[in-house]
Amino acid sequence: MSEPLIQYRRLSPIQIASIKARIGRRDEIIPLLERLQAACGDLVDGDVQVIFHGGAVKDGFLVEVALPVRQPIEAGDIHTRMLEDAPALTMLHHGPHQSIRETVLKIYDYLNEHAWTTSLFRREVYRVLDPAAPENNLTEVQLILHEWERLLAEGAEKLLGKEACRYLMQGAENISSGTSFAEYTTWIEGAINRLDSYTENEEIKCLVVSHCAHVFPAERIEHLRTIYEQGEFDDILREMYRDEFWYEKPVRRGNVIYMRKNPYDPDGYANAATPAERRKAYCHCPFVHPYLDKLPSRLSPTFCYCGAGWYRRLWEGVLGQPVKIEHVETLLRGNDQCTLTITLPVELAGECSPEQPATG
Repeated sequence: MSEPLIQYRRLSPIQIASIKARIGRRDEIIPLLERLQAACGDLVDGDVQVIFHGGAVKDGFLVEVALPVRQPIEAGDIHTRMLEDAPALTMLHHGPHQSIRETVLKIYDYLNEHAWTTSLFRREVYRVLDPAAPENNLTEVQLILHEWERLLAEGAEKLLGKEACRYLMQGAENISSGTSFAEYTTWIEGAINRLDSYTENEEIKCLVVSHCAHVFPAERIEHLRTIYEQGEFDDILREMYRDEFWYEKPVRRGNVIYMRKNPYDPDGYANAATPAERRKAYCHCPFVHPYLDKLPSRLSPTFCYCGAGWYRRLWEGVLGQPVKIEHVETLLRGNDQCTLTITLPVELAGECSPEQPATG
């Protein structure tokens, strides 16, 4: 029996020397690689890797061109680090890198049918790299996965203890690479119901489930933190107002930020023929979509604390202090939008919105 085209693998940690750079086109990778190879010399211990940091920049790509090395190398913009272990869906791509998107989309199609969700990282391992004849290239595409159930277990054990964690995670041992998307969402529904039955404390539930959120791009957090450290708090908001694709338009009143999530599919949201279509075009989470046909939904609104964790990681990363996230509206409660409040430390009280100048 032949091996499947798409495979689930647990990637082992490796030591890499790398150059991180923002590029506009793929053909900018080769000069970076040549410079890296010259610096590493005979210390190279494996195939070239290119790590794509999704969501880190608005235009172009933020990439790490990397080589496995036997010992650390530090030279200018070349640095050495451990590339962490990670779960991934992998597929081989034959031919030029300009057509690699076709292979990536095939992996996404497979992912959408199974118990997976992706992180913001993709790796490409160049098993055969022939710049003179790119039709000979052989590239292993590795789509790094987001381990939602593992993160839920971590959050539950940290906040509620081991016994509560075992109660919440019943059935998780049966989740495997063959688990279907429908089976996985059914398990998630049950886990959230068990959390609701275990505690009525909304803040605790938020802390548990927000632990599952996708990791906000570190480069964006660092950028906003630098703006904050070099200026004032509202400079963060003004920067967000300039990037409508990535950020909403948060409004600050006192020490509370009010925000409304942007629709995932603005055109679909505007042109939806039914309320269910409108809800699905609005929501960013594929795990929620199956529950939006009819309201009230079978999936508890507690699940939406996962999305709240996206903002928690952003604001706590920028400020270096805890913030409190609370839902005001969610689709799973029957609202037609999702809105949140983010409570800041009281010393950060002030007023700021896209329509008015900041005061503080």
